[in-house]
Amino acid sequence: MRHIGEKMILLLCIAVFGIAAVKLIDIGKEYYDGQKEYEELKAYIKEVPVCQPEKMTGDEPEKETGKEIDFEGLRKINEDLVAWIQIPGIGVDYPVVQGEDNEYYLYHTFQKENNKAGSIFLDYRNHDDFTDRRVILYGHNMKDGSMFSNLKQYQDSVFRKNSGSAYLYLPEKTLHLEITACEKVSMRDDIYALENDVSCDWPEEIILSTCSSSSDTRLILRCKVTKIQHLTNIK
Repeated sequence: MRHIGEKMILLLCIAVFGIAAVKLIDIGKEYYDGQKEYEELKAYIKEVPVCQPEKMTGDEPEKETGKEIDFEGLRKINEDLVAWIQIPGIGVDYPVVQGEDNEYYLYHTFQKENNKAGSIFLDYRNHDDFTDRRVILYGHNMKDGSMFSNLKQYQDSVFRKNSGSAYLYLPEKTLHLEITACEKVSMRDDIYALENDVSCDWPEEIILSTCSSSSDTRLILRCKVTKIQHLTNIK
């Protein structure tokens, strides 16, 4: 009887190990599929000269290099595309979509595949041309470091000071952002109340929001627009 009991325990352990191994393989494949999809989308980006005709400080326009996003090509894949976000230094370089609610793109990629990585998406209550006083973008805090996982690095004030720039590419213009604060807030915080928001030429505040270690708390970055660029061909 003792040997039978030991064999049953062994078989049970093997079964548990097998189930766990299958789940890990599935999770790993999901991470891989999500990363592969978003990496392939970067084929729709190229470096181009840009002009900066409008600047918050009132300085003269200056020429510099920026990104040109093939919005037309990307919208053939997903018509919900509204922008592209890049945060240098932390691996954020993704298309931004907007759904009919704030649920669908939590679990669907840009190509609308079921995936826990989801997408970076604009709050469904915001205007897709980014003309609200407050704009909110959401992304998952993925364990593989993708999506908005690395926003937590901005909790370090030194890192924030040295790497405090972000960019939102829209079809007509590029918003240059300064990351001004990194905070943990309740998921019921007033910053998520957009019902009474007002329209403006550009957002007064852009919030990047992701999950934290607590289920009812969110990690956010507060960003302000520092300048606006319009793409132009320079020969």
